Amino acid sequence: MVVFHIAGFLILILMIARKFECHVLEAFPVGTSLMVLMLYVLAFFGALSFSDWIAAATVAAAVIYMFRIPKEKRSAVLKSVGQDLSGPGMLTALAMVLVVTVCTSGKVVSWWDDYNFWATDVKSLFYLDGFAGKYANAAPEFGDYPPGTQMIKWWFMHFSPGRFREGLMFAGYYFMNLSFLFPFLRVLKKRNVFAMAAGATVVWLFPAVAEVFWCDGCCADLTMALVYGSFLAAAADRKGCSSPFYYMRQACFLMVLVLCKNTGFIWAAFGLLFDYGYHFLVHKAENTGSEIKKADRKKLLIITLLPVVTESSWLAFCVFNRRVAKLTGTAIQMATGGMNIPAYQGDMVKAFLEAFVRWPLHRWKTIALDLSPLSLYLLILLFVFLLYKYHKMEKKTAYYVGGFLAVSGIVFYSVNLISHLTIFAVETQYLEPYGMVSSIERYGAPFMIGGLYLIVFFVLKDSKSAFGAILCMVFVLLTTDYKSAYRALYGYRDTAEETLAQREEMIDEKAEGFLAAVDTGKGDGLGRVLYLRDISDVSWVRNTYVNFEAAPVSVLYGNVDASSMTSQDIVNAVEDAHAEFLYVDALQGNGGQIFDVLAQGEVFEYGCLYQVLEAGEGIRLVKYAK
Repeated sequence: MVVFHIAGFLILILMIARKFECHVLEAFPVGTSLMVLMLYVLAFFGALSFSDWIAAATVAAAVIYMFRIPKEKRSAVLKSVGQDLSGPGMLTALAMVLVVTVCTSGKVVSWWDDYNFWATDVKSLFYLDGFAGKYANAAPEFGDYPPGTQMIKWWFMHFSPGRFREGLMFAGYYFMNLSFLFPFLRVLKKRNVFAMAAGATVVWLFPAVAEVFWCDGCCADLTMALVYGSFLAAAADRKGCSSPFYYMRQACFLMVLVLCKNTGFIWAAFGLLFDYGYHFLVHKAENTGSEIKKADRKKLLIITLLPVVTESSWLAFCVFNRRVAKLTGTAIQMATGGMNIPAYQGDMVKAFLEAFVRWPLHRWKTIALDLSPLSLYLLILLFVFLLYKYHKMEKKTAYYVGGFLAVSGIVFYSVNLISHLTIFAVETQYLEPYGMVSSIERYGAPFMIGGLYLIVFFVLKDSKSAFGAILCMVFVLLTTDYKSAYRALYGYRDTAEETLAQREEMIDEKAEGFLAAVDTGKGDGLGRVLYLRDISDVSWVRNTYVNFEAAPVSVLYGNVDASSMTSQDIVNAVEDAHAEFLYVDALQGNGGQIFDVLAQGEVFEYGCLYQVLEAGEGIRLVKYAK
């Protein structure tokens, strides 16, 4: 089915380009967005694999269409398709997808946040063919994290349906990010191998100017940044495409944006503010009639409502299935005054200011400019001024864009500081400027990369010479993190075996017995499992690794003090976890007696999977037969 999926996607973006008379590279991110939304809907019904039939039907419909149209029209369509697919920009884009997929084939999960959610959740999607049921999500502590980026990862892994391949997950992640960068390749006018290679290199290096977490893991902040930047550019591109495409593209981007991460709604709000203001500015400058204004407002209202509906659908699903992230709980505690905030806010503010003003964004040295968050913020504003000075932007537009970026930057960084003083207050790594600048770099990616994306759009817009493109290339080449970008694509191989060895070390013999008991990787419908160990054996780090290996099984953990706990304590723990199964490692002392009562007549066995059944006002444990 791989061929049908690839052909179906190409047909989709070719149809968009032909229907709305836009460049095929402009259709690329729209096609990806529509793919995300389609898979998102299918995942609710556990029917992601139904996309096989959709892909096959798309190809069949295209073939039937070609045979049914007149010969002259067929020739014209084939000629147009040939021109779209053989253009230098499109060839470069397709080559990048192929090269990235091949180069990342050996990439393995190594980033902590991937183990916590981004990879564990994808693994669950892969085996369950959709979202897990109530109390059954494989990453319980991150249950309400939106699944937008997960959809394309699943799509790529589906190319190898019989085996979970981590390399394909990363290929899907990079494909989604690149999709929103491919419109920049429109500047390539001729099929010149050196120019195409240079364009591909700069497109790959562009995100590493301001954010490098994506180089090691599936950082949703980068995807959110690129979607946000694409939306800003789409809102400003009023004359660069047809009216239907102009509004449809914005709606698609916003719906995907709110599905990227919980904070996506913040950037959607920023984007809508920019959009509304930009429309007001244009209408005033063009002295637009009342009827046109009214029609425009209706379309903007639809653009506003669609991401609200999308976000609401996910939140409703999370509420119904009791999917809540621990960070959401922390935020609620903070809002209700129930959170004890450590008394070192002064140190946190000092670390934030020092990191923001002085510390470079990159982990490794660049060849020329090591930009701090403040210097990049000021450079973005300087670029807007230069665009106005050299007549690439009208005066009122420059004032508006510059003012929006300046104010939205101040608002965001203020919110970022407040979040470190509240939600992240207990995370002491942010008390050091090195840890703080990494946080600013990651969470500030939508502002920094989104702002740069908008600047590049104006530089390349209606450009009749290569000068603007060359300036953009020079800036990227002087300020990017080459080492991290290389590690993402190929350098990771130097540490892949070490990463796998470390992963194996984290899974001790007891955990191996547990994984064998739950028969991980089968996706056989197991609900949530409560995994208990002795009170002397506490390791939340190991548990995170076990969670990844156990997916799609949902696992919660607890520790038992046999000297003080009773059977009722176990019942309470099982009920609080909403567990359908129980697994207990050997306990010190006479711990087995605690569970003998729950086994009701049978001798309880450690290292054995038990199903939890209701028994009056309590529970009964029965050995689970596979």
